[in-house]
Amino acid sequence: MQKKLIALAVAGLVSAPAFAQSNVTIYGVADAGFAFGEHGENDVTGVESGLLSGSRLGFRGTEDLGNGLKAVFTLEQGFTIDDGSGLGNASRQAFVGVAGGFGAVTLGRQYAPGYDFQYDAVVSAQFSPQAILSGAPYAGTVDFDGEALSLKGLTINPGSMARWNNSVAYNGSFSGLKVRAIYSFNALETNTFSTVNLNTGAGGNRVSKPGDDDAMGLGIEYANGPLKVGAVYHYLKDAADVSGVTDDQQEWLVGGSYNFGVLTLAGSYQQAKSTNFIDNLDVDLWQVGVIVPVGAAGNVHVAYGEAKYDYDGGDDKADSWTLAYTHALSKRTTAYVGYNQTDNDDGLSLGRAPAATARATLDGKAIGTVAETGEKSKLFVVGVRHTF
Repeated sequence: MQKKLIALAVAGLVSAPAFAQSNVTIYGVADAGFAFGEHGENDVTGVESGLLSGSRLGFRGTEDLGNGLKAVFTLEQGFTIDDGSGLGNASRQAFVGVAGGFGAVTLGRQYAPGYDFQYDAVVSAQFSPQAILSGAPYAGTVDFDGEALSLKGLTINPGSMARWNNSVAYNGSFSGLKVRAIYSFNALETNTFSTVNLNTGAGGNRVSKPGDDDAMGLGIEYANGPLKVGAVYHYLKDAADVSGVTDDQQEWLVGGSYNFGVLTLAGSYQQAKSTNFIDNLDVDLWQVGVIVPVGAAGNVHVAYGEAKYDYDGGDDKADSWTLAYTHALSKRTTAYVGYNQTDNDDGLSLGRAPAATARATLDGKAIGTVAETGEKSKLFVVGVRHTF
């Protein structure tokens, strides 16, 4: 027994330097609140997760490789506190790479620049005007070539649309200048072919190839004392490529913030062309807000924004405003209360309180869902967030 203990002690001493060169940090956010409100005919009441910040559990690690290099990785899963679901199939980030004085090059599921560079007085909460107006414009489904499809939000957005799979990213910071670039190979990694009719031999034609659904993004931000200014550009290829119907999606944003001491002013303007790859469906979105400190631990947040969806034959608009208060109970725990109201033109169902939806049929055939449009979304929230 004594020999075994001595052997284990020696093994521990030998391996100790290797372990000392690496470290792993467990981190996360636990955020939940009570929400109640309405969106047209739809009432909302209950506990909801991640209202101020998305709830998550993550592992972040580094290992010193020598010569100024280190290996880095992040594995981050989202979860919902109200029902306990999410962990295991709700990846927010998952990447590995190498970092040094040049910055970091990483591979995996990662944030596009449109997630990182946000100039939002309501700190990219679910009830902020920027988060709401850059979300999915219609809660139902639309018919595309006989298939019921759900519309998605913009990719310059503090949500899942700005998390890109199968990607290579670069992130660097140099004397106040932050640069972030990403290229996503998305879902198509091999060719796909049309169905073969074994009776006639027809079919078997290549219908897609790697690169057809790729996406790329670039973001630049300069920070100097109280000032931050930045710009973001996203380009997403249209895999369907139906002439006159679909097109590549392009988005850009410019924004900034300035801390005057008595308040911080923040705002941004963004555009999207061929949103959801629908040719000539364009979006203009702007928002502005202020953060006003109250005492040593509190902040009042006020923000207003508008979005206009242009398409052939007309346009629809939505405006959204939020009033909120956050209070730091400790270094890691924040209590919050807020109210958002979003007004929609006919054709839009934007809002943190979800619009009423119903299954639809046409000539006895299910065609997806329809949603109530042109109504007001009103939501009051009160909750607590803990970070660790």
